[in-house]
Amino acid sequence: IEDPETHIIYHYDQISIALKKIKSKEPIIEVFTIPIFQPLPSQYIIKAVSYKFLGAEAEFLLNSHDLILPEEYSAFTKLLPLRPLSVTTLNNSQYQMIYNFSYFNPVQTQVFHTMYHTDANVLMGAPTGSGKTIICELAILRAFNKKSKSMVVYIAPMKALVKERLEDWTQRLGKILHKKITELTGDVNPDIRSLINSDIILTTPEKWDGISRGWRERSYVQNIDLLIIDEVHLLGADRGHILEAIVARLKMIDHELGRKTRIVALSTAIANSIDLANWLDVPQNGLFNFDPSVRPVPLEAHILGFPSKHYCPRMESMNKTVYQSIKNYSPNRPVLIFTSSRRQTRLTAASLLTWSASNNTEDQWCHIEQEQITYILAQIGDENLKSYIPIGIGIHHAGLAERDRKIVEDLFLNNKIQILIATSTLAWGVNFPAHLVIIKGTEYFDAKTHSYVDFPITDILQMMGRAGRP
Repeated sequence: IEDPETHIIYHYDQISIALKKIKSKEPIIEVFTIPIFQPLPSQYIIKAVSYKFLGAEAEFLLNSHDLILPEEYSAFTKLLPLRPLSVTTLNNSQYQMIYNFSYFNPVQTQVFHTMYHTDANVLMGAPTGSGKTIICELAILRAFNKKSKSMVVYIAPMKALVKERLEDWTQRLGKILHKKITELTGDVNPDIRSLINSDIILTTPEKWDGISRGWRERSYVQNIDLLIIDEVHLLGADRGHILEAIVARLKMIDHELGRKTRIVALSTAIANSIDLANWLDVPQNGLFNFDPSVRPVPLEAHILGFPSKHYCPRMESMNKTVYQSIKNYSPNRPVLIFTSSRRQTRLTAASLLTWSASNNTEDQWCHIEQEQITYILAQIGDENLKSYIPIGIGIHHAGLAERDRKIVEDLFLNNKIQILIATSTLAWGVNFPAHLVIIKGTEYFDAKTHSYVDFPITDILQMMGRAGRP
């Protein structure tokens, strides 16, 4: 990709074209990112040059006036200098027992009135780690205030998030408020009676889409009082059309039955918040889109580039920097390292093991007594994990047995091991508090295109948001 006036190359890449693709006329899709400067050049030159054959070139002019660019400045909600509200503002002693803190944070304080004292639809955009779960709980408590047998449906994009909410809310909303919470995912299929008697249903978009299609025969689908959609910014991802169908169907059900279901959508800070709010029928007083810098714990980001073109050598070249970053920024506090594959979790752990051994610091990350180590290792089945735990390193990916994963999670949460190396899917799962987060590479191998592609920006933000979580 070139600038036609300055001939600056904005992007280049090598593409291998198989004869099979040429014969079948199968299109080759290339995804890349280029910088945009103002004023925009009138055209961009897309040039293809053969590596083997002399003079085999092709050019295509891309008119910049055909490009649809996002708004340069999106409207963010200003964080007001309000005095933090006490949990006693809930005016319910049972509700106060749910929380182990005395005051809501600034973001929660600002949205408290809309969530707890009105029935308006709400779009809540705030960075990861700003307490959005507590905010959606305020809407749940509002629903139970109005009608003790309200039905709430919570939709999360991944089963790991559903399980996290199930464990958390069973302990607090279930035991303290005596509410029945039911999981409805591909792994768990409760019977109809359980769903009808549930106060809160936790599900995924695909599962609820299938259930809500037969809404005329399912009374519990017709009786929803509150729909919570977590991580609604994933609407632009591959599964976005499912969420769109769920919301459109809910609007149709409300119209036919002459009722109003409250919708609360949770998201990170988004650029097109007004468009999304209009689609969700969110009034002006229900739209909150806080700047990404609004976090109870400030986030400091460092970006390091590595020049190696090929994936594996580039990952290898990052290992020394990973070790030095741990030493410099978090020598004694929890560290979470995200990689793109199961293999990279093992290679990164082995590299850290080598670097710590060369510096005679093998036991600096392990905070377990020797007797306990022997007992823990006897319970672990994965041989790689057995060699990493004694030096304070854990690995976490879908290939581990569930028992091994649970042991690693408990060790990290209890500060028994200091470093956890995981695949990117963990960013959406268990809430691991870490002082330092290292994202080792921003690409992953996509089996559909047989190439390395960039992580979605939503995944990167989610991984970054794991740093410094309260």
